[in-house]
Amino acid sequence: MLLKPDCKNKYLLIILVFFIFGLFLKNSYADEIPPPPADSEHLIPNPPEKPAAPYVYKAPKKLADGWKVGNLRKQKANLQQIAQGIDKIQGGTIPDVHSVVVVRHGKIVLEEYFKGYGAKYPNPLFSCTKSVFSTVFGIAQDQGLINVDQKLYDLYPEWRAKPGWEKQKDDITVGMMLSMTSGLNCNDVGTPNCGVQMGETKDWLAFAFDIPMAHKPGTFWMYNGCCLSLISNLITQKSGMSLVDYSKKYLFDPLGIENDGWVMGPNGVNRVDYGLAWKARDMAKLGQLYLNGGKWEGKQVLSEAWVKDATSLHAPVRTSFGHSYGYLWHLKDMTWKGKTIQIFYANGYQGQAIFVSPDADTVCVMTASSNDDMIYGMEESFFEDNVLGSIN
Repeated sequence: MLLKPDCKNKYLLIILVFFIFGLFLKNSYADEIPPPPADSEHLIPNPPEKPAAPYVYKAPKKLADGWKVGNLRKQKANLQQIAQGIDKIQGGTIPDVHSVVVVRHGKIVLEEYFKGYGAKYPNPLFSCTKSVFSTVFGIAQDQGLINVDQKLYDLYPEWRAKPGWEKQKDDITVGMMLSMTSGLNCNDVGTPNCGVQMGETKDWLAFAFDIPMAHKPGTFWMYNGCCLSLISNLITQKSGMSLVDYSKKYLFDPLGIENDGWVMGPNGVNRVDYGLAWKARDMAKLGQLYLNGGKWEGKQVLSEAWVKDATSLHAPVRTSFGHSYGYLWHLKDMTWKGKTIQIFYANGYQGQAIFVSPDADTVCVMTASSNDDMIYGMEESFFEDNVLGSIN
Protein backbone atom coordinates (compact mmCIF):
# COMPACT_ATOMS: atom_id res chain seq x y z
CA MET A 1 0.00 0.00 0.00
CA LEU A 2 1.34 3.43 -0.95
CA LEU A 3 1.49 6.18 1.70
CA LYS A 4 0.24 9.67 1.10
CA PRO A 5 2.91 12.39 1.01
CA ASP A 6 1.91 13.80 4.41
CA CYS A 7 2.03 10.32 5.96
CA LYS A 8 5.50 9.78 4.54
CA ASN A 9 6.66 13.01 6.16
CA LYS A 10 5.29 11.92 9.51
CA TYR A 11 7.07 8.57 9.35
CA LEU A 12 10.33 10.23 8.30
CA LEU A 13 10.01 12.66 11.20
CA ILE A 14 9.48 9.81 13.70
CA ILE A 15 12.53 7.93 12.37
CA LEU A 16 14.65 11.10 12.61
CA VAL A 17 13.56 11.67 16.23
CA PHE A 18 14.53 8.10 17.22
CA PHE A 19 17.88 8.45 15.44
CA ILE A 20 18.76 11.67 17.30
CA PHE A 21 17.61 10.14 20.60
CA GLY A 22 19.86 7.15 20.00
CA LEU A 23 22.87 9.38 19.42
CA PHE A 24 22.08 11.22 22.65
CA LEU A 25 22.02 8.00 24.64
CA LYS A 26 25.30 6.82 23.13
CA ASN A 27 27.13 10.06 23.92
CA SER A 28 25.63 10.47 27.39
CA TYR A 29 27.23 7.21 28.52
CA ALA A 30 30.64 7.82 26.93
CA ASP A 31 33.65 8.53 29.14
CA GLU A 32 34.50 12.21 29.10
CA ILE A 33 38.21 11.56 29.63
CA PRO A 34 39.38 8.07 28.63
CA PRO A 35 42.42 6.58 30.42
CA PRO A 36 45.84 7.17 28.83
CA PRO A 37 46.24 4.62 25.99
CA ALA A 38 49.76 3.72 27.12
CA ASP A 39 48.35 2.42 30.40
CA SER A 40 44.76 1.34 29.70
CA GLU A 41 45.51 -0.92 26.77
CA HIS A 42 46.94 -3.52 29.13
CA LEU A 43 43.85 -3.77 31.30
CA ILE A 44 41.37 -6.58 30.73
CA PRO A 45 37.70 -6.41 31.78
CA ASN A 46 37.03 -7.76 35.27
CA PRO A 47 34.88 -10.92 35.02
CA PRO A 48 31.75 -11.27 37.20
CA GLU A 49 32.58 -11.98 40.83
CA LYS A 50 32.16 -15.57 41.98
CA PRO A 51 32.06 -16.69 45.61
CA ALA A 52 35.62 -17.80 46.38
CA ALA A 53 36.46 -20.90 48.37
CA PRO A 54 38.81 -20.39 51.33
CA TYR A 55 42.35 -20.00 50.06
CA VAL A 56 44.75 -22.92 50.21
CA TYR A 57 48.43 -22.23 49.59
CA LYS A 58 50.12 -23.74 46.57
CA ALA A 59 53.76 -23.38 45.58
CA PRO A 60 54.53 -21.29 42.44
CA LYS A 61 55.45 -22.88 39.13
CA LYS A 62 58.86 -22.42 37.58
CA LEU A 63 58.78 -20.49 34.30
CA ALA A 64 61.45 -19.65 31.74
CA ASP A 65 62.06 -16.12 33.04
CA GLY A 66 65.12 -16.50 35.25
CA TRP A 67 63.26 -16.90 38.52
CA LYS A 68 63.83 -19.73 40.98
CA VAL A 69 60.79 -20.85 42.97
CA GLY A 70 60.45 -21.92 46.57
CA ASN A 71 57.84 -23.20 48.99
CA LEU A 72 56.54 -21.33 52.02
CA ARG A 73 55.84 -24.63 53.75
CA LYS A 74 59.55 -25.47 53.67
CA GLN A 75 60.30 -22.00 55.03
CA LYS A 76 57.91 -22.71 57.92
CA ALA A 77 55.81 -19.63 57.16
CA ASN A 78 52.48 -19.04 58.86
CA LEU A 79 50.24 -20.15 55.99
CA GLN A 80 47.10 -19.19 57.88
CA GLN A 81 48.30 -15.58 57.93
CA ILE A 82 48.89 -15.73 54.16
CA ALA A 83 45.47 -17.30 53.60
CA GLN A 84 43.74 -14.57 55.59
CA GLY A 85 45.28 -11.93 53.34
CA ILE A 86 44.45 -13.73 50.10
CA ASP A 87 40.89 -14.29 51.33
CA LYS A 88 40.56 -10.51 51.78
CA ILE A 89 41.54 -10.08 48.14
CA GLN A 90 39.27 -12.84 46.86
CA GLY A 91 36.37 -11.52 48.93
CA GLY A 92 36.83 -7.95 47.73
CA THR A 93 37.85 -6.44 51.06
CA ILE A 94 41.05 -5.44 49.29
CA PRO A 95 39.37 -4.55 45.99
CA ASP A 96 40.30 -5.17 42.36
CA VAL A 97 43.71 -6.75 42.93
CA HIS A 98 45.16 -8.48 39.86
CA SER A 99 48.24 -10.16 41.27
CA VAL A 100 50.37 -10.88 44.32
CA VAL A 101 53.95 -12.10 43.90
CA VAL A 102 56.19 -12.62 46.93
CA VAL A 103 59.92 -13.32 46.75
CA ARG A 104 61.85 -14.59 49.78
CA HIS A 105 65.58 -15.35 49.81
CA GLY A 106 65.70 -14.83 46.04
CA LYS A 107 62.92 -17.29 45.19
CA ILE A 108 59.26 -16.72 44.29
CA VAL A 109 57.34 -18.36 47.13
CA LEU A 110 53.86 -16.98 46.54
CA GLU A 111 52.19 -16.17 43.24
CA GLU A 112 48.47 -15.63 42.85
CA TYR A 113 46.41 -13.95 40.14
CA PHE A 114 42.83 -12.74 40.21
CA LYS A 115 40.09 -11.45 37.92
CA GLY A 116 41.35 -13.26 34.83
CA TYR A 117 44.94 -12.06 35.04
CA GLY A 118 47.98 -14.31 34.85
CA ALA A 119 51.75 -14.39 34.74
CA LYS A 120 51.83 -13.47 31.04
CA TYR A 121 49.88 -10.21 31.38
CA PRO A 122 51.75 -6.88 31.64
CA ASN A 123 50.40 -4.34 34.11
CA PRO A 124 50.51 -0.55 33.74
CA LEU A 125 53.06 0.60 36.30
CA PHE A 126 51.77 4.17 36.50
CA SER A 127 54.04 5.91 39.05
CA CYS A 128 56.10 2.79 39.74
CA THR A 129 57.72 3.94 36.50
CA LYS A 130 59.46 6.61 38.60
CA SER A 131 61.36 3.96 40.57
CA VAL A 132 62.39 2.32 37.30
CA PHE A 133 63.76 5.67 36.17
CA SER A 134 65.58 6.05 39.48
CA THR A 135 67.38 2.85 38.53
CA VAL A 136 68.18 4.08 35.01
CA PHE A 137 69.53 7.29 36.52
CA GLY A 138 71.66 5.32 38.95
CA ILE A 139 73.23 3.43 36.05
CA ALA A 140 73.91 6.73 34.25
CA GLN A 141 75.58 8.09 37.40
CA ASP A 142 77.63 4.90 37.73
CA GLN A 143 78.88 5.53 34.18
CA GLY A 144 79.84 9.11 35.01
CA LEU A 145 77.25 10.71 32.74
CA ILE A 146 75.50 12.72 35.45
CA ASN A 147 75.33 12.91 39.25
CA VAL A 148 72.96 14.05 41.95
CA ASP A 149 75.21 16.84 43.22
CA GLN A 150 75.32 18.74 39.93
CA LYS A 151 73.38 21.98 39.70
CA LEU A 152 70.53 21.58 37.24
CA TYR A 153 71.13 24.90 35.52
CA ASP A 154 74.84 24.25 35.14
CA LEU A 155 73.66 21.53 32.79
CA TYR A 156 71.24 23.91 31.05
CA PRO A 157 73.14 27.22 31.29
CA GLU A 158 71.38 28.79 28.30
CA TRP A 159 68.14 29.04 30.31
CA ARG A 160 69.65 31.55 32.72
CA ALA A 161 69.45 34.14 29.93
CA LYS A 162 65.70 33.61 29.38
CA PRO A 163 63.17 36.26 30.47
CA GLY A 164 61.80 35.77 33.97
CA TRP A 165 64.86 33.92 35.30
CA GLU A 166 64.77 33.46 39.10
CA LYS A 167 68.15 33.48 40.84
CA GLN A 168 66.91 30.92 43.39
CA LYS A 169 66.82 28.27 40.66
CA ASP A 170 70.63 28.27 40.71
CA ASP A 171 70.42 26.21 43.93
CA ILE A 172 68.40 23.34 42.43
CA THR A 173 70.45 20.15 42.17
CA VAL A 174 69.76 17.06 40.11
CA GLY A 175 69.23 15.18 43.37
CA MET A 176 66.51 17.62 44.41
CA MET A 177 64.65 16.83 41.21
CA LEU A 178 64.84 13.12 42.05
CA SER A 179 63.70 13.70 45.64
CA MET A 180 60.94 16.11 44.56
CA THR A 181 62.34 18.91 46.71
CA SER A 182 63.31 21.30 43.90
CA GLY A 183 60.99 24.00 45.21
CA LEU A 184 59.31 24.40 41.81
CA ASN A 185 55.62 25.28 41.98
CA CYS A 186 54.52 22.13 40.19
CA ASN A 187 52.18 19.56 41.75
CA ASP A 188 51.04 16.47 39.85
CA VAL A 189 48.20 15.89 42.32
CA GLY A 190 44.94 17.85 42.37
CA THR A 191 43.81 20.80 40.30
CA PRO A 192 45.50 22.39 38.51
CA ASN A 193 47.58 19.31 37.71
CA CYS A 194 51.05 20.26 36.56
CA GLY A 195 51.64 16.96 34.76
CA VAL A 196 48.42 17.29 32.77
CA GLN A 197 49.27 20.87 31.86
CA MET A 198 52.71 19.87 30.63
CA GLY A 199 51.26 17.09 28.50
CA GLU A 200 49.08 19.62 26.69
CA THR A 201 52.04 21.75 25.57
CA LYS A 202 54.20 21.43 22.47
CA ASP A 203 57.50 21.79 24.33
CA TRP A 204 57.80 19.85 27.60
CA LEU A 205 61.26 21.15 28.43
CA ALA A 206 60.25 24.79 27.99
CA PHE A 207 57.19 24.19 30.17
CA ALA A 208 59.33 22.73 32.96
CA PHE A 209 61.92 25.51 32.73
CA ASP A 210 59.23 28.21 32.94
CA ILE A 211 57.70 26.93 36.20
CA PRO A 212 58.21 29.53 38.94
CA MET A 213 59.65 28.81 42.38
CA ALA A 214 57.36 28.23 45.35
CA HIS A 215 59.85 27.17 48.05
CA LYS A 216 63.53 27.31 48.83
CA PRO A 217 65.21 24.37 47.07
CA GLY A 218 65.72 21.32 49.26
CA THR A 219 63.25 22.34 51.99
CA PHE A 220 59.80 21.27 50.79
CA TRP A 221 58.47 18.05 49.21
CA MET A 222 55.94 18.42 46.38
CA TYR A 223 54.78 15.59 44.11
CA ASN A 224 56.43 16.68 40.89
CA GLY A 225 57.22 13.84 38.50
CA CYS A 226 56.60 15.50 35.16
CA CYS A 227 59.70 17.70 35.46
CA LEU A 228 61.86 14.58 35.57
CA SER A 229 61.83 14.94 31.79
CA LEU A 230 64.60 17.50 32.33
CA ILE A 231 66.74 14.70 33.77
CA SER A 232 65.81 12.01 31.25
CA ASN A 233 66.71 14.48 28.48
CA LEU A 234 70.19 14.90 30.00
CA ILE A 235 70.76 11.15 29.98
CA THR A 236 69.92 10.96 26.27
CA GLN A 237 72.22 13.92 25.56
CA LYS A 238 75.15 12.59 27.58
CA SER A 239 74.83 8.97 26.41
CA GLY A 240 74.12 9.73 22.75
CA MET A 241 71.35 7.11 22.93
CA SER A 242 67.59 7.31 23.11
CA LEU A 243 66.14 6.58 26.55
CA VAL A 244 64.49 3.49 25.07
CA ASP A 245 67.80 2.11 23.79
CA TYR A 246 69.79 3.14 26.87
CA SER A 247 67.43 1.57 29.40
CA LYS A 248 67.04 -1.54 27.24
CA LYS A 249 70.79 -2.09 26.96
CA TYR A 250 71.75 -1.41 30.55
CA LEU A 251 68.68 -2.44 32.59
CA PHE A 252 65.88 -4.28 30.80
CA ASP A 253 67.97 -6.75 28.81
CA PRO A 254 70.23 -7.70 31.75
CA LEU A 255 67.10 -8.41 33.83
CA GLY A 256 65.31 -10.18 30.98
CA ILE A 257 62.40 -7.73 31.01
CA GLU A 258 60.22 -7.16 27.99
CA ASN A 259 59.65 -3.41 28.13
CA ASP A 260 56.57 -1.69 26.76
CA GLY A 261 58.38 1.56 26.08
CA TRP A 262 58.55 5.04 27.55
CA VAL A 263 56.05 7.79 26.83
CA MET A 264 57.52 10.08 24.18
CA GLY A 265 56.37 13.62 23.55
CA PRO A 266 57.28 16.59 21.37
CA ASN A 267 60.88 16.79 20.14
CA GLY A 268 61.54 13.23 21.28
CA VAL A 269 61.45 14.14 24.99
CA ASN A 270 60.38 11.31 27.30
CA ARG A 271 58.04 11.30 30.28
CA VAL A 272 59.48 9.05 32.98
CA ASP A 273 56.87 9.53 35.71
CA TYR A 274 54.44 7.01 34.20
CA GLY A 275 53.92 4.88 31.11
CA LEU A 276 55.73 1.55 31.45
CA ALA A 277 53.89 -1.78 31.57
CA TRP A 278 55.51 -4.88 33.09
CA LYS A 279 54.52 -8.37 34.17
CA ALA A 280 54.26 -8.87 37.93
CA ARG A 281 57.28 -11.21 37.92
CA ASP A 282 59.32 -8.55 36.13
CA MET A 283 58.30 -5.94 38.70
CA ALA A 284 59.65 -8.30 41.34
CA LYS A 285 62.98 -8.36 39.51
CA LEU A 286 63.40 -4.65 40.15
CA GLY A 287 62.86 -5.16 43.87
CA GLN A 288 65.21 -8.14 43.95
CA LEU A 289 67.88 -6.15 42.09
CA TYR A 290 67.89 -3.71 45.01
CA LEU A 291 67.90 -6.52 47.59
CA ASN A 292 70.92 -7.99 45.81
CA GLY A 293 72.85 -4.72 46.11
CA GLY A 294 72.43 -4.03 42.38
CA LYS A 295 73.29 -7.54 41.15
CA TRP A 296 71.19 -9.82 38.95
CA GLU A 297 72.31 -13.38 38.34
CA GLY A 298 75.80 -12.48 39.52
CA LYS A 299 76.20 -9.44 37.26
CA GLN A 300 76.54 -5.95 38.76
CA VAL A 301 73.82 -4.05 36.87
CA LEU A 302 73.61 -1.15 39.33
CA SER A 303 76.11 -0.02 41.95
CA GLU A 304 75.48 -0.90 45.57
CA ALA A 305 76.20 2.75 46.35
CA TRP A 306 73.18 3.84 44.32
CA VAL A 307 70.95 1.22 45.93
CA LYS A 308 71.79 2.66 49.34
CA ASP A 309 71.55 6.28 48.25
CA ALA A 310 68.27 5.96 46.33
CA THR A 311 66.55 4.28 49.29
CA SER A 312 67.84 6.74 51.91
CA LEU A 313 66.02 9.82 53.15
CA HIS A 314 66.37 12.88 50.88
CA ALA A 315 63.24 14.89 51.76
CA PRO A 316 61.70 16.24 54.95
CA VAL A 317 60.51 13.29 57.08
CA ARG A 318 57.00 11.93 56.42
CA THR A 319 56.01 14.67 53.97
CA SER A 320 55.44 12.25 51.06
CA PHE A 321 51.75 11.40 51.57
CA GLY A 322 52.58 10.76 55.23
CA HIS A 323 55.67 8.68 54.39
CA SER A 324 59.27 9.60 53.67
CA TYR A 325 61.06 9.79 50.33
CA GLY A 326 64.39 8.92 48.78
CA TYR A 327 65.30 9.25 45.12
CA LEU A 328 61.98 8.24 43.53
CA TRP A 329 61.42 5.51 46.15
CA HIS A 330 58.95 5.76 49.05
CA LEU A 331 60.22 4.96 52.56
CA LYS A 332 58.13 3.65 55.44
CA ASP A 333 58.55 2.11 58.88
CA MET A 334 56.86 -1.23 59.50
CA THR A 335 56.90 -3.83 62.26
CA TRP A 336 58.47 -7.25 61.80
CA LYS A 337 59.09 -9.78 64.55
CA GLY A 338 58.29 -7.17 67.17
CA LYS A 339 60.77 -4.56 65.97
CA THR A 340 60.57 -1.50 63.74
CA ILE A 341 62.22 -1.84 60.35
CA GLN A 342 62.38 0.44 57.32
CA ILE A 343 61.07 -0.79 54.01
CA PHE A 344 61.15 1.01 50.68
CA TYR A 345 58.68 0.69 47.85
CA ALA A 346 57.52 1.83 44.44
CA ASN A 347 53.94 3.00 44.33
CA GLY A 348 51.54 3.56 41.43
CA TYR A 349 48.01 4.71 40.72
CA GLN A 350 45.15 2.24 41.37
CA GLY A 351 47.29 -0.04 43.51
CA GLN A 352 50.58 -0.90 41.81
CA ALA A 353 53.31 -1.60 44.35
CA ILE A 354 56.76 -3.12 44.76
CA PHE A 355 57.51 -3.51 48.49
CA VAL A 356 61.10 -4.31 49.49
CA SER A 357 62.29 -5.30 52.97
CA PRO A 358 66.06 -5.80 53.29
CA ASP A 359 65.64 -6.97 56.91
CA ALA A 360 63.23 -9.75 55.92
CA ASP A 361 64.97 -10.38 52.56
CA THR A 362 61.54 -10.11 50.95
CA VAL A 363 59.94 -8.49 47.91
CA CYS A 364 56.19 -8.25 47.43
CA VAL A 365 54.54 -7.09 44.20
CA MET A 366 50.87 -6.16 43.99
CA THR A 367 48.99 -4.94 40.93
CA ALA A 368 45.41 -3.73 40.80
CA SER A 369 42.86 -1.52 39.07
CA SER A 370 41.15 -0.12 42.15
CA ASN A 371 39.44 3.27 42.27
CA ASP A 372 39.26 3.06 46.06
CA ASP A 373 41.55 5.73 47.52
CA MET A 374 42.23 3.40 50.46
CA ILE A 375 43.87 0.75 48.24
CA TYR A 376 47.37 2.03 49.01
CA GLY A 377 46.94 1.68 52.75
CA MET A 378 45.24 -1.69 52.30
CA GLU A 379 48.17 -3.02 50.31
CA GLU A 380 50.68 -1.66 52.83
CA SER A 381 48.77 -3.48 55.58
CA PHE A 382 48.67 -6.67 53.50
CA PHE A 383 52.45 -6.57 53.15
CA GLU A 384 53.06 -5.78 56.82
CA ASP A 385 50.41 -8.02 58.41
CA ASN A 386 49.99 -10.91 56.00
CA VAL A 387 53.38 -11.18 54.27
CA LEU A 388 55.92 -9.97 56.83
CA GLY A 389 53.62 -11.23 59.56
CA SER A 390 53.75 -14.77 58.15
CA ILE A 391 57.54 -15.20 57.92
CA ASN A 392 60.19 -15.75 60.56
